[in-house]
Amino acid sequence: MSYFLSFILFISSVDSFSSASRQLSLKTGASVTIPCHYDRKYIQHKKYWCYGIIFNFCKIQAYANDTKGKVTVTDYPAESLFTVTMNELQTGNTGWYWCAVEISGPDVKEYLYITVKSDPDLSVMESRVSGEEGGSVTVQCLYSSAYQNTQKQWCRFKDECGNSVGRTDTSQNSAVHISDDGRRSFSVQMSGLKKSDAGWYWCSAGDLQFPVHISVHDPPPVVTTAVTTTTHHVTPYIGGETLIHWYLVALILLLVILVIIICCKKCKNQIRTRERSNDTTVHTQPTFPAEDSIIYSTVAVSKPNSSASKDNEQDVTYSIVNIASKNKSMSPNNVDVENIYSNVVCQ
Repeated sequence: MSYFLSFILFISSVDSFSSASRQLSLKTGASVTIPCHYDRKYIQHKKYWCYGIIFNFCKIQAYANDTKGKVTVTDYPAESLFTVTMNELQTGNTGWYWCAVEISGPDVKEYLYITVKSDPDLSVMESRVSGEEGGSVTVQCLYSSAYQNTQKQWCRFKDECGNSVGRTDTSQNSAVHISDDGRRSFSVQMSGLKKSDAGWYWCSAGDLQFPVHISVHDPPPVVTTAVTTTTHHVTPYIGGETLIHWYLVALILLLVILVIIICCKKCKNQIRTRERSNDTTVHTQPTFPAEDSIIYSTVAVSKPNSSASKDNEQDVTYSIVNIASKNKSMSPNNVDVENIYSNVVCQ
């Protein structure tokens, strides 16, 4: 009788968000984040996560924006949902759970069943995947052999499942392709991503689901050719100095070299002039004064010969006077002279 009463209470408690329930198979020691959706009219109401087969007797694990033990509940009013993160899962965490919102009447709620074991029947390689707008993302879903022949689907969290293996759908502004390799793995590829594609999805195999979050960010800025050209117009630096400064230094050095060359030429010319002047002074023969004629006189004393006048018995001195003409050769040996003979009588 008591079991029957519990069953009646359980059935009466399932007036939830929708009549469909979700089942998750999770790995021991792992963590999971589960989204819970609610109507926008309940944005200001309290949200909580509850554990127990019968909702009226379930145990509240944590309220929104709070952490208790290994459970954290976070509210996202802009998206009309809250998430529940359970850490370090153990087999004792297996059971019924409720996403619930407090209201004045009976609380609104949605239930799901979680199984925790060492080898889960459904999991994903990455539960959070990011892609850029216009690009693509790929989600790898893993399933056990017990679910090899079940239907594989990719579901939007707020929508009913509509994408199955081999089907392409663009209803969410992106192309979705699901392929099953038949070896306990199927992949979901979303291409042509839009910002509206961001959000929560379910990777589904048979009656099992696993939550996956997709985020879409802006593509990296494109560096245009114009920007690169503008960068090259900036005056380049070499060793901390601009090229203009180096040009000025080179010009100054060139001018200095030219001045040195000119000065050296002038100095050489002056030295040559001086050498020529010195050679003329040394090697030229002395000149005779040009103002007056030079008179050379030779005086010789001789004895009177027998032919001399007897009346004149005194000694006679003969003098030869040589007169050199001006403007003649400067050599004394070549002096053009006029000989004047005079008798000098010694009294």
